[in-house]
Amino acid sequence: MTKKDEMGKLIDKVILDPVWLRRLSDRVYELMVEDMRNQSDRKGNRRMR
Repeated sequence: MTKKDEMGKLIDKVILDPVWLRRLSDRVYELMVEDMRNQSDRKGNRRMR
């Protein structure tokens, strides 16, 4: 099985399972918030905290 096949199976699992989909979206949100904080810190703007 190739990496592409493995990734396809994982995507199918996440899309079809509401619990996995929620976990994924929560994690994406956490990463976006962290990235925004890091960008803000680099600019010297600390208002988001």
